[in-house]
Formats: sequence, C-alpha cells, structure tokens
Amino acid sequence: MNRFYKKYRTVGNYINTLLLLSVLLPLLALSYFNHPSPADDYCYIDTVFKYSWLEAMNFYYSGWTGRYFGIFLNHSNPLLFHSVTGFKVIPVVLFTGLLFALYNLFRHLTPTLSRIAHLGFAGVIFFLYILKMASIVEGFYWMASFVTYTVPNIFTLLWVAVVLDWYRQDTKKTLLAILANFFVFAIIGSSETNLLIILLLIAALWFYKLVFHRKIDGLMVSMLIVAAVSSYFFFTAPGNQARLDGNPLSRNIVFSVVSSFKKLAFLSFDWTFKTPLLIFSLAWIIVLSKVSVGARKYFSMPVWFAVLLYIGVLSAQIFPSYYGIGIEPSARALNCVYLFFLIGWFYVVGVIFHYLHTRYTGHFPLSFLRYGVLYSLLVISIAFSFFRSSNVKMIYTDLLKGKAAAFSRETEERYAMIQNSKDPVVYLPPIRTRPMSLYFDDISVNKDHWWNKCMAGYFGKEAIIMVDKHE
Repeated sequence: MNRFYKKYRTVGNYINTLLLLSVLLPLLALSYFNHPSPADDYCYIDTVFKYSWLEAMNFYYSGWTGRYFGIFLNHSNPLLFHSVTGFKVIPVVLFTGLLFALYNLFRHLTPTLSRIAHLGFAGVIFFLYILKMASIVEGFYWMASFVTYTVPNIFTLLWVAVVLDWYRQDTKKTLLAILANFFVFAIIGSSETNLLIILLLIAALWFYKLVFHRKIDGLMVSMLIVAAVSSYFFFTAPGNQARLDGNPLSRNIVFSVVSSFKKLAFLSFDWTFKTPLLIFSLAWIIVLSKVSVGARKYFSMPVWFAVLLYIGVLSAQIFPSYYGIGIEPSARALNCVYLFFLIGWFYVVGVIFHYLHTRYTGHFPLSFLRYGVLYSLLVISIAFSFFRSSNVKMIYTDLLKGKAAAFSRETEERYAMIQNSKDPVVYLPPIRTRPMSLYFDDISVNKDHWWNKCMAGYFGKEAIIMVDKHE
C-alpha cells in the first residue's frame, strides 16, 4: 500500500509540475511582447508630468477613488521612467509572486510534506486558475488592473502565512507584526474587493480567538487598529462619490446581496463541474489521509465556521460591483473571486476531511488498481479541460501564431511615428493584430477621448488621433 502511494506521490508531483509549466511558460513568453495599454496606463503618468507625483495622486484620490495604494502603484508605473521594458518585466514578477505565495501557503498548511509537493500544490492551483480565469490580460498584463487585484491577492496570501508564522514562532515577532500590518494597509488601499476580504479574515481571526481560545493578543489589536484607520482613509476619499453616483441601482443593499449570491451560485457550478477540480479534490484527500493528525492542525477548525467564512469571502468579493455601480462584477473582479474559490475549496475540503477522519479512524484501502483508476481519471480530465480551455487556446495561439509578436511590432511602429513626428497632432493607425491575452483597449478616432488625451499629453503632443486608412 505505501509502495503504491509513494509511486503515486512521486509521479503526481512531476505531473503537477508539468501542469504548471504547461501554462506558465507561454505566459512568461507573452510577457516579452507586453506594452503599456492606452487604457489608463498613460493617464496616470501624464498627470504626474503635469502636476507632480504627489499632486497627481491627490487628484485621483480626491476626484475618482479611495484606492490609495492602487493609486500609489499606478502613479509609479514604469512610464514614469519612460520605460516600456518595465511592462515586460512586471508580469514575470507577478507570476513569480503568485506562485511563491501559493507555495508558501501550502508549506505552512502541510509542513511535513516535501517542497516538491508544495510546489506541486501551487502548480495545481495555478493551472486551474489559468484554465478558467475571466481575463488573463486584466490579471497579469494590464497594469491599471493588476495593481488593484492581483497584487493585493498576493499580499493576502502572504498575510495569511505571516500571521501563521507569528503564532508559531517565538522570535522575530515584531518584524512579522510589522509585515502583517503593512499587508493589511496595502490590501485595504487596493480595491473594495480586497478590502472586504481582509476585513472578513481579520474578523474571523478575532471571532475564532475569542470564542475558541478566549484570548486577545497584540497582533489582533494592532491589525484591528490598522484596518480601522486604513478603512477610514479609503471610505472618506472624496473621489468615491463619483463612482457611487454612476448608476441608480448602486447602494441598493437588498438587490446587491441577492445578486451576489445568485452570481456566486452560477460561477461555482461552472468552476466545479467544468474543470478537473473534483478529481484533484479526491487526490488531495488521499494525500491528506497520509498526513498525521498533528501535522493537520491548521485544518482542525469547525466545519461550519470554515464553510461560512468561505462563502462569506466569495460573496463579499462580488457584492461591491452590485452595490457600488449596480452592475455585474468585471472580469478582473471575477479573477479575484476564482482565485479564492480555488484556495478556499481545497482548504474547506481539508477541514471536512480532518473532521471526519478524527471521528472515523479507518484507512483508505487503495490498491494498485484503484490508484491506476485515479491516475486515469486525472489524466483524462486534465487533458479534456486543457484542450477545451479557451484561455489555453488563446495564450498558445497568440504566441505560436505570431499574434503577440505582431502586436508588439505594430505598437513599436506607433512609438516611432510619434517620436519622429515634428507636428503637434499625430495620426496613428489602429492596432490591427489584437492578441486578447495582451490587448485590452486602444485610442479612438475622437481626439477628445480620454485615452487619446492621456497618450498625447504623455508624449508631449497636442493631440493623437487614430485614423484607419484602410476604411
């Protein structure tokens, strides 16, 4: 039995690593062809050049949004240093950061397993994430989007690990507390979605410690204070009013709550039954069954508490779109929901398994044949999902058929046209090759369009106008 399990684990770890590489390598290659988007990326730096760095951030905070940390990152994008190369490097940093955060989280939750196993778990989550995420360009390549969602998502996973470290270690507590509070400050200042996530997690920590351990510690108090101050800065921003007044359905609590749960139910069905999630869950249970009870201490949580927190975190991410602007959540917000759906799913499965396993001490009598059946189901479901995934088709098509390279070449030709023109008004052709893994939006034929004005201001032109000579 152990011999079969060891073979299963060894081969499984390699399969998980291959799954990771199958989606990571093309994404890394696509990064080489990435460019700043006319949608917002130029606007932030154009404002900096006009008013100064601090005044530009104050302009957005006072006139558009309370996302103070997102404002800081957007106004510090590589265009501030006239660097296009930075937009090719940052996605690589994001991929690395997300994988490290996932690896680090599983390392804390299952400390007795090997590092290759932890990397494999991170690979499975990343693989499933890429299969069904709502928008790859908004998740990793369009800076105006990923600084307000992907970055705080990574910070949230790191925050969980830092908090676990604080309660586990007797040394470096001050440094860990500073890191934890910094993450709280940054996450709250990134977006409404991530604000609700971290507030729910802090509230859950307080509830768990008070009800089950009947104690309060310094970390709990400090994070509560930082969360309160950060939320104050976020919600009192004068710019928030501009968003809330955009739709008559905004600020309708009943509509927002009902819509959030309906949307979550629809998404959960799609993510559960149209991916290999259930088969991976069975493999996860087999792995957990070989981990000692003592090594599963982070799964020893009441099932009802874990399930409620899971549903709360997911629905809370959908709620701001309905409440704030009265519409369905954007693709970048759904990216965030899906990531925490995957992580929370495997955690809740672990909690349920731990609960049942401590009350039913039987073993999982899996023979070589049964391991073989499981492997066969995994391979079939993975292959089926991989080749059916529109995201996988998109990233491989954009890369291998030269769409990404053509997009980059056309964009660089437009840079040259702007820089070589001596006229105050520049006419640019549209980007004809639009790889959807990298392309988000373009300038308009209207010189007064916001994207046109921002690009013109950044390059020191009176106006930049798109003209299609082929029409």
